Amino acid sequence: MSALLLFAAGFLCGAALTWMLRRKAGRGARDLIAPPPAPRPIGRPVSVSSAPVPTGSDEEAVVELLRQNRKIEAIKLWREATGLGLAESKAAVEALERRRLIR
Repeated sequence: MSALLLFAAGFLCGAALTWMLRRKAGRGARDLIAPPPAPRPIGRPVSVSSAPVPTGSDEEAVVELLRQNRKIEAIKLWREATGLGLAESKAAVEALERRRLIR
């Protein structure tokens, strides 16, 4: 029984403190806590403009894969055709998708 009373007293103190902080600040207690810092980017930024471009037939094959909603295979083909890494290839294929309005 004493554990229950201790729990209830702690709960009531916490509720009273929250109510006082909200009243004093004019906003919710959640707003009093600072937001976590934004995540820092890992690696170097991706630049699509300086990326090598595959031959016309490879690009058309990538476009055809995108039309078939096979984006992962399109990225793999782009990587093989250009020798770029995964992030660069993904950015290039997505840029091609946006440029050609494929969907």
